[in-house]
Amino acid sequence: MTTAPISFPRLPGAALATVAAWLGLAIIAGATGFLAGLPFPGPQLIILTLLVATVVAGTAVPALRAWIDALPLRALIGINVFRFIGITFLVLAARGQIAPVFAQRAGWGDIATAALAIVLLAAGDPRTPIRRALTHAWNAFGALDLVVAVATATWVTLHAVTPGVQPVLVLPLVLIPTFFVPIFLASHVFIFRRLVALGRSADAR
Repeated sequence: MTTAPISFPRLPGAALATVAAWLGLAIIAGATGFLAGLPFPGPQLIILTLLVATVVAGTAVPALRAWIDALPLRALIGINVFRFIGITFLVLAARGQIAPVFAQRAGWGDIATAALAIVLLAAGDPRTPIRRALTHAWNAFGALDLVVAVATATWVTLHAVTPGVQPVLVLPLVLIPTFFVPIFLASHVFIFRRLVALGRSADAR
């Protein structure tokens, strides 16, 4: 038995242009050292703003919300497989290039989230109460992992831990906090919204 491929609806043109500009600015911020050069809490405020803006846009902009709602739930879960990038944090910590406490929390949390996402994808759509409950649990864990990672990075910066988290403020890792983390966290919000809708639909039958 083979798993059907995940199909994606076409992203609205305005949203696509916004994402492209966002990605370009993130690359420039990392390449020029702009983000790394900002005093505390500059980087943290920028990342927080991006997190909030991504969730708000995906909720309040009708065309974008319609596009997200048209995505298969498997697609929203599946993008979290890319969080195996957490392995990079562990490698950098082993080399003494990033704070071990940050690497341990963010790295292993991301790896666990990605691995469990693969398990959920293999299990199929959460059509039963048990599968929905398990998906809810994974979703909460994945969101908490991101919150813990951002909070730990802030703690490391506040306490001037050496080595710190400078590698994630420059290329290529700058794309993680400034681009991928907002998307990953937003995906958890949208997955929660979808699971609630599935639960209501099941109860109505």
